[in-house]
Amino acid sequence: MAEDRYYDGKTATAHRPLIRIEGEELVIASAEVAELDRWPFADIRVIDQNKVTGGMNFGRLSDPAPRLLLHDSPARQALLAAQPQLATWKAREAKRGFVVGATWTIVGLAIGAIAFFGWRHGAAALTQFVPKSWEKRVGEKVHKAVIEGFTLCKGEDGTTALRTLTDKLLPDGLEISLDVIDVKFPNALAIPGDHVVVTSGLIEMATSPDMVSGVLAHEIAHLELRHPTQGIISNLGVAATVSIILGGSGAGDLAYLAAILSYSREMETEADYRGIELLREAGLKSDGLAEFFKVLAEGEEEKGGGMLPDWLSTHPGLPDRAKYAATDGAGKPAMSDAEWQALRRICRKT
Repeated sequence: MAEDRYYDGKTATAHRPLIRIEGEELVIASAEVAELDRWPFADIRVIDQNKVTGGMNFGRLSDPAPRLLLHDSPARQALLAAQPQLATWKAREAKRGFVVGATWTIVGLAIGAIAFFGWRHGAAALTQFVPKSWEKRVGEKVHKAVIEGFTLCKGEDGTTALRTLTDKLLPDGLEISLDVIDVKFPNALAIPGDHVVVTSGLIEMATSPDMVSGVLAHEIAHLELRHPTQGIISNLGVAATVSIILGGSGAGDLAYLAAILSYSREMETEADYRGIELLREAGLKSDGLAEFFKVLAEGEEEKGGGMLPDWLSTHPGLPDRAKYAATDGAGKPAMSDAEWQALRRICRKT
């Protein structure tokens, strides 16, 4: 009977593995070494299966070097019992082949759209063909790259107040994740896959909860209009976007991707107007966005520049935006005084 083998990917040594299941991990050992490696279940994939011997070759998604060859042994039976989806690897590989084919079909559509509409409008047309599941996959990676290294603000009362406001603003069918990070620079960012990140600096700069609701409505509008995905395609190009969708980018690429998430003047204007509509539909005061633009414009004038977030600094004309975003101020306040004070304290440690 053929023997099981484990290769660590660092040397050519073939180990005779002894495996055991511990929680959500596969522990690989040998008679000589108590622990050669640990593989999280979520990281295990089937590479291929020998048609003659029936041996299944396992690897890791995160590291292509290690290999675990298991024949029809008690060890393999234990692994497949713990992770039965590994036994259906052929069907999943076929599905991936379909996904790759569909992706390159979209690339073909992109080339046609860009040739017909021009680059900017071609990117907008292509965005409509990008499945939400792919957008979510990219967004999860970018979201992680954005918040990594920062402290998340989790004040319970402040989080509840912000979530309550967000739920009022969301259009039907849209659900988002929302994070506040402890960063003094005022900023807000809409990320593909329906994520919004707000900095503590933005909350501190706002002089009323209506300003926060205005910015939040603006970012939600970007998500509803799928501007983040359109921005990625416009900034990176089709090939790089496809690479990211298929999982071909490392942390450095994703950090860069987060940094270049920016929008055209047309997209910003669309988000301004749609954000005001969302505020009105929620029955809330809709003049907060214009007031926020005024505060930013005044701060820029006093400090001589340098205080604007990326989503504003690349699109001059704050006074103009304040004018067209101005409304009559009708509607209910975004929050009660107690909720507003709780949000202001969201990053304080108790």
